[in-house]
Amino acid sequence: MQVETLFAVPVVLVASVFYLTHNRTGLPRVGKSGPLGFILTALKSITSFADLIDEGLNKYGGKPFVVPTMAGSLIMVGTENVDLIKSSDDTAINQPIFVDEALQLTHTMNSRQQGLPYQAAVIRTDMTRAISAFIPEVLEETRLAMSEVFALPFDKNSTTLPLFHTMTHLVARISNRAMLGTSICRQEQYLHDVIRFAETLTIYAQLLTWFPRSLRRYPPPPLSNDANFELSTRSPVYFLLSSAFGGPKEPARAIIPHLKTLLAEREQGLESAKTITDFLINLAPPEEIADVKLLAMRVLNVNFGSIHTSSIFGTHALFHLATLSESELDAIRHEIVEALESEGGYNKASLAKMRILDSTLREVGRFYALSSVGLNRVLIKPASLVDGTLIPSGYNIAVPLKPIHFDENVYPEPYKFDCFRFSKLRASEHSGVKYGFTTVEKDFVPFGLGKHACPGRFFASMELKIMISHLLLNYDLSLPDGAREAPKPLLFNSGVIPDTKACVVLKHRVGQAGQDL
Repeated sequence: MQVETLFAVPVVLVASVFYLTHNRTGLPRVGKSGPLGFILTALKSITSFADLIDEGLNKYGGKPFVVPTMAGSLIMVGTENVDLIKSSDDTAINQPIFVDEALQLTHTMNSRQQGLPYQAAVIRTDMTRAISAFIPEVLEETRLAMSEVFALPFDKNSTTLPLFHTMTHLVARISNRAMLGTSICRQEQYLHDVIRFAETLTIYAQLLTWFPRSLRRYPPPPLSNDANFELSTRSPVYFLLSSAFGGPKEPARAIIPHLKTLLAEREQGLESAKTITDFLINLAPPEEIADVKLLAMRVLNVNFGSIHTSSIFGTHALFHLATLSESELDAIRHEIVEALESEGGYNKASLAKMRILDSTLREVGRFYALSSVGLNRVLIKPASLVDGTLIPSGYNIAVPLKPIHFDENVYPEPYKFDCFRFSKLRASEHSGVKYGFTTVEKDFVPFGLGKHACPGRFFASMELKIMISHLLLNYDLSLPDGAREAPKPLLFNSGVIPDTKACVVLKHRVGQAGQDL
């Protein structure tokens, strides 16, 4: 049996390569032709995915084309298909299956996350409705966390910090104040573990997609009744990765006892402070109440979304704010102070009046997003595009964001990052929410569209505005050595993240400490 297995592995791997490189779509593809050309282009996609997208757009315009990746063929479709994808009911052009595959949830979390996705309903309803109630807690934790993290070295009037890692730590702590409460969010070991889980999950997931789902042997081994005998390849790979570099088990060690305490208090009829975890418990099925390990994974799911998105958006925003002149920063500070004074401190109304911060965050979404492509879907049935092109089932499709977010007919000077772009538009058009950070439309799709638009963007907006406004009111912000350009982002596959080594310089504003209301 072992000899048969060893013989089967290379045979199945060769067959898998042939299947992945065989173009059944009839569409043109970027890179060189043939299986070797596919493999070389797929390797190139790891670090130069955006270049391959540009190559396809230059060669084929708005026509669909194939981009070879380490996970197989990805089909780029034109922007005229945005409404088609938005209106899809998942029966043919499916979003949940894509999310499951992109994050490898069966391995990185468990198969229940998409099989019974009640955490999405919690984020969309209870969590979003409770944003006003979370504002005082987020503000308090922001003040405490920043006073600790930004503490100046002895005899120094400024501190230089790696922004992305600092922002990730702050977001993790502040988000978990709302997620789990003070007893957990200030535990350094927990923060270390949950940050590592959030930061490595997408990397692990992308690495796993490079391996076949399984190696199957036909016929099955002797005495086996399983006609589809499988040798899993991704499970042992994830086991090795998570064992070496961390996975969900480590942060769950702190979450599980907390959940048991919450459930015990409920049994006794005791009231507890309302957190996002309480909302999850309210909707959790009986089997997850009975097995808190399963419930802990839901908490980690929401944690991942919060930490991953907010830390990336917040870092990009602060890098660009650090390039502004002092007069421009003072204009932003003036708007923040006016908003706080007119509305009596931090609340939904005052945050809504921080339009330049809102504009900066929306510009981050336009300029960077989280990826160079969006509206990713899996075709579970053959689908006809707007131009009549028929795509076979089984393929992943996506829309390149560059033709949308850098369309000069929509965004003048599209390659210029302008913190004031959308605040100026809102002022000139007397617009309320049209150009807001959380408003999704066909010309702004970093959060998706329609029923699959990211439900957590409202909480992220609240959290980031509080964090950035507090920072600007209490600290001077600049780049090292007087640099006036934001650091270039890092690219891995289609993902876009801030430079993880780039720093900012922070200095207490003289006489301004604690001026936010």
